[in-house]
Amino acid sequence: MNKSLQAALPPMEVTPVDRRRSPRSTAVDQALTLLRRAVSDCGYTLDALESSMGKGRAHIHRVLHGEKAFTLEFLTTLPDDVQARYEQLRAEHFGFIVVTPLAGDDAVKGFVGGLMGLLAKEIA
Repeated sequence: MNKSLQAALPPMEVTPVDRRRSPRSTAVDQALTLLRRAVSDCGYTLDALESSMGKGRAHIHRVLHGEKAFTLEFLTTLPDDVQARYEQLRAEHFGFIVVTPLAGDDAVKGFVGGLMGLLAKEIA
């Protein structure tokens, strides 16, 4: 910044932000709603999460309700099925189509069905 402009500007006052009092963003509320839904969809209680994650019930409750930070460390300690469901819900929230991977006969049926659908489009 040039010196004449710097001299013309009043000094900036830094004010601390009290994060406990500032409202959370809508995006954070939506993410927490999806997380709570993932936990519910997978049938976990706070007791079950406590046992699985090795974290206290109170801590888990505070994270799920936005009273404590939702960190990557917290996310990665969730049971795998809850993590997968949360990621699925987030992807769908952003407009992605999420398809469960198929194996065995179901995979063959899905492949053939998809191929037939493509061929039908080409013929029509």
